[in-house]
Amino acid sequence: MALFQNLETLEKKNKIDALCKWAKNPRNKDRAQAVEALRRIGTPEAARALLRLTESDDIAVWEPACRAIARLSDPAVVPALLRGLEEGQHPAPILQALSSIGSPEALNALYKALEDPRLVPEALSVVKQRRESEAVDALEALLLRQLESREENGAVKYLLLSNSLCREVLSALGSMGSVAALRCLHRFLRQRPDAPLRLRIQAGRKLCAMGDEGLYALTGYIGEDCGDEGRVRLLIHSLPNEPLVDTLYENMEGKSADELAQTLIAALPQTDEEFWPRIVSLLERLDRDAARSGLLLWFVQSKAASRDAGYMLARHGDTNPVLVKRLVDMVHLEEQPARKRAGDLLHDLYVDNLIGEEGVRLVRAQLNADGAAVDYSYIGPQV
Repeated sequence: MALFQNLETLEKKNKIDALCKWAKNPRNKDRAQAVEALRRIGTPEAARALLRLTESDDIAVWEPACRAIARLSDPAVVPALLRGLEEGQHPAPILQALSSIGSPEALNALYKALEDPRLVPEALSVVKQRRESEAVDALEALLLRQLESREENGAVKYLLLSNSLCREVLSALGSMGSVAALRCLHRFLRQRPDAPLRLRIQAGRKLCAMGDEGLYALTGYIGEDCGDEGRVRLLIHSLPNEPLVDTLYENMEGKSADELAQTLIAALPQTDEEFWPRIVSLLERLDRDAARSGLLLWFVQSKAASRDAGYMLARHGDTNPVLVKRLVDMVHLEEQPARKRAGDLLHDLYVDNLIGEEGVRLVRAQLNADGAAVDYSYIGPQV
């Protein structure tokens, strides 16, 4: 108790040097309390003392000192904190203190830290906790700098780091939920069509998650030019988001629908197979002859690569008979992998009552010992 009372006396008398010595003495059990006393004193001199303590090699000293700095609240300590940043002391607690203090000088320094490559990771983790428009502006400036630097420096390692940082900025903007952040994401899509697709997709998804305003912003951007592959890719990768598709299709004119169909079909060969069902679903919902005709052509050229496309074409009377004929032709004329896909699809469409038996009668399954089809052969009339 006597030792604790001594600490109280040192705190009341603002004995900063004595408290520092107390904190650094490994024989004292109340070292953390001495550091906390410096925080409560909270003057510029106390702040400088805490910054010195962070340079200790003893974790029992620098760790509580960092925690104490992060909780400083007097604007008068800002100059001392800025000096600590310049000297390369622990930046994370200093930046957290600047955010907590919240004075114009403190926040200006915090946002300025986003321009220093040494401080960006720590500054970003603090800035993304804020919501004011100035924070959004600072994050947007950081995003643009990273994109510009990315274009100037082609090193693979740098590109990976830059993309990772850009993703973190976009995530921070999406979590802010403010109108300013929404507008920033919208501007990014409009002004940086050349940005990496992964970043643009992330921005689009963040807009979708920001309520009706974000949804309308993304829908309007995509709907302005349905012939733009970059915009349509946002639509493909934003699924499943039914409200987005509903809003887009409700306001789509015939010409735009045809443009969208052409762009979706053109995207199929360039899109990973996992996204084909989404594209097929978008095409079916368009309910236009041009969309089905284009999909049928791709289906034949890809040699029945997508079962979802086959089922979609079978559900519509204008493409159903042509689909059956093309599947039979594949069994007749193509190599084994395509022959097998076509035969399986003919069988499954028949079982599901989507096609009649005319096409099925023209092919024969070759079964293995377990009774499973391993290939198909054409048994119809020779042409």
